[in-house]
Amino acid sequence: MNRGIKVLQTLALPLGYGTASSFVLAYYAKAKVLLSSALIIYNIRMRGMRTIIKWEIGRVFSNWQRAAAVFIIPAAVMMVALNVFPYLINYMSTGSVTEKPIIVANAPDSFIDYLEETEGSTIYTYEFMTEDEFVTYWKSGDAVRGIEKGDLTVFFYPESNNIYIGCNGNSSLSMERADSFWGVVLDPYNDALEADGGTILNINTFNPVIKILDYRTDANYQASRVIPSIIVLLIYYCVYSMMSDMFASERDRGFYDKLLMSPVSPQHIVLGKIISCTMLVSAASYMTFLFLFISSWLNRSNSSTSLIPFGLMLLPGQLLVIALVIPLTAFLCATICLSIIFSIRRMKDVILNLQMPLIYLMADLFFQMFSGDSGLLEFLIPIHGSIAVIKAVFRSNFMIWQLVFVLIASILPSVLLLRRTFIKEGYIFDKRKKRS
Repeated sequence: MNRGIKVLQTLALPLGYGTASSFVLAYYAKAKVLLSSALIIYNIRMRGMRTIIKWEIGRVFSNWQRAAAVFIIPAAVMMVALNVFPYLINYMSTGSVTEKPIIVANAPDSFIDYLEETEGSTIYTYEFMTEDEFVTYWKSGDAVRGIEKGDLTVFFYPESNNIYIGCNGNSSLSMERADSFWGVVLDPYNDALEADGGTILNINTFNPVIKILDYRTDANYQASRVIPSIIVLLIYYCVYSMMSDMFASERDRGFYDKLLMSPVSPQHIVLGKIISCTMLVSAASYMTFLFLFISSWLNRSNSSTSLIPFGLMLLPGQLLVIALVIPLTAFLCATICLSIIFSIRRMKDVILNLQMPLIYLMADLFFQMFSGDSGLLEFLIPIHGSIAVIKAVFRSNFMIWQLVFVLIASILPSVLLLRRTFIKEGYIFDKRKKRS
C-alpha cells in the first residue's frame, strides 16, 4: 500500500498537481481505512457463522445414531419401499407376491433355446404347453379365468408367423406386463432371428455400449415418473427433522435463547444453522441418489411394476444440473421450516405443521407418476419446479431456462421468508414501518 502511495505522489508532483495529489492521497488513505475496517467486521461476522456451521455439523457426526438418522436410515427406508412396491402391486393384482409364470404354448425350438441362452437375465418364469395341451386348457375355461386374474399367455402360430399374447385388457397392470414382456423378451428374440437368418448362433455377441444405451432410454424415462419426487420428498423429510431439532427443540429446552446471548449476531446464528442443514441434507441426498443408481443396475428383473428400472444412466452434464438443484431445494425447504417454527410456539403444533408439506409432496409424487412433460409455469412453482427440472433431465429434454426459473423460484421465496422471520423476531428492523 505504501509503495502505491509513493508512486502516486511522484507521478503527480512533476506535473504540477501537488494540491490535487494531496486531495487524492487523503481520500485514498480514508478508503484504505474503511476497507480494512469492513474486512475486519466481515471476518468477525463470518467467523461467527462458520463457527455455528462447524458446530452443527460436528453435532451430527459426533453421534453415530444422529448421523445414521440423517444419512443412512432415510435412504434405506426409501430403497426398501421402492423395491417392495412391485411385490405389493403383484399381490394386489394377482394374489401372489411374486409374478406368476408366463404360459407359453406351441413354442418353437429356437425360442426355447433363446430362453436357455438368456436364462437369469429377466424375472420371468415359464410354463410350457404343447398345442394340444393348450387347446384343452382353453376349452376348460381355466385360461380365461387365469387371464382375468392377471396371467399372461403367449401362443406361437408358426403357420402365419405370428405371436399372440393374451392379457386382461381391463387391467392396466396386465397390459403393462404384456408390453414389458414384449420389449424385454420377444423383441430381442425377433431381432436375433432376423440377424442370424432364423438361427440363434450369434446370440452371445454383446456390445456393452449399445446395450447400455438401449436400456438407458427406457430406464431414464420410467425413472422420471418416480425418482425426482422421491428425492425432493426425502430432502424435505430430512430438512424438517433437522430444523425441528436445531430450532424448535432447542427453543423448547431454552438453549436457543442462551445461544442468542453469544457474541454471534442472531442473523448469523440462523443462517449458520440453515446452511449447515442444507449441506448435510444435500450430502444425504447425493448418497441416496447413488444408492438409486446402484439399485437400478442390480435390478435385472425389468418388471413392469418396478419403480427403479434396470439401466438407469445420466451424463455428467445432467448430473451437474441435479447436483445444483438439490441444495437449492434443501435451502428453500429449510427457510419454509424456519418460517413455520417461528410462527408457532407450542412444540406439538410445530411438529404437526411441519408435516403438512409432506402431504403436498406425496400428492405431487402420485401426480408425477401419471403426468407427461412439465409445462412452462410448473418450473416457477417453488419445490415443484425442482421436481420438474430433475424430471426434464431424466427425459433428456432439459433446457437452461428451466434451471433459471427454478433459481428464481427457490432463491426469491427463501430471501422473503428469511426477511419476514428476521423482522418478526426483531433481528432486523423494517424501515417501511419505521417511516410510517
